[in-house]
Amino acid sequence: MSSVKIKIPPMGFTPIDNAFIDKYLSKARGDFIKVYIYCLRVGMENRDITIEEIASALCLLETDVIKALEYWEEEKIIHLSPEGLIEIFSVNSFESQNFNLLFNKQIKEMFDDIEKLIGRPLSSKEVSVYMNIIEDFKFSPEMVTLLVEYCSSKNKTDIRYIEKVALAWHDSGVKSYEDAQNHITKHEEKWVKYRTILNYLGIKDTDISKPQEEILEKWLFKYNFSLDIIFEAARICIMRINEANFSYIDAILTDWYKSGFKSIDDIKKHNKKNKNTKRNNSNPFANYGGQRQYDINELKKQLLGRGDRDE
Repeated sequence: MSSVKIKIPPMGFTPIDNAFIDKYLSKARGDFIKVYIYCLRVGMENRDITIEEIASALCLLETDVIKALEYWEEEKIIHLSPEGLIEIFSVNSFESQNFNLLFNKQIKEMFDDIEKLIGRPLSSKEVSVYMNIIEDFKFSPEMVTLLVEYCSSKNKTDIRYIEKVALAWHDSGVKSYEDAQNHITKHEEKWVKYRTILNYLGIKDTDISKPQEEILEKWLFKYNFSLDIIFEAARICIMRINEANFSYIDAILTDWYKSGFKSIDDIKKHNKKNKNTKRNNSNPFANYGGQRQYDINELKKQLLGRGDRDE
């Protein structure tokens, strides 16, 4: 039997890789996703198209289309050739690059170190998260090891917590191993002060809420108050209401900040001045300047004159 040629009608739909949906739907900008999907559609039809036509079809600026294409190229799921060809890769093919990285010597050593730090083998999900941290945040294996070491020192080995700290580092501009070390040092110095204040107030640092942490940061770094000033405000608060109340202490410190107080001496001078003012206001003779001065001759004339009239 001779061979036959099978002809099928156009599919009428554009398939989108589930890996793309899982990875980019919540991550990429909406305009970028529109450009990617439209390019997929055009690619399925195997037809040529210009940047101008893409922009017109999607009601976007040409510059927005170019930004979108550059973004997807950075994500390594398309390639823009000098000849104007847009080559679209499978998202899964990019994921396989992560799989190949597992055979990298530094990566293997990193995972060995992490397992020693947390005291157990890593799950496949954890491996995936660490690989994404390396790829998304451009962290070196040494940085990831330091990240886990730092979290482990706080008895926090849950992968969600570690991922959260990694994101915080990234958002803070941590890009190198040295950056990470400096960030940890600054963070620890800050928390040493936090714990000192909390201990003075009789609060455990594990019990502190996010709003309270923000208040502590305000006292120390916005108001730039020393621990002595904060302790003085706490002492006043406890004396007045018999408890360490964050809002009450904050009100005192905010008032001092607005008054321009910089030291305990400033506060003492202010309090002394207030005491003197109150003392004067409570004394009915405060405005009495001493004995009145009389004109003796004038008094004599008045007395003599009165005597003449009486006679």
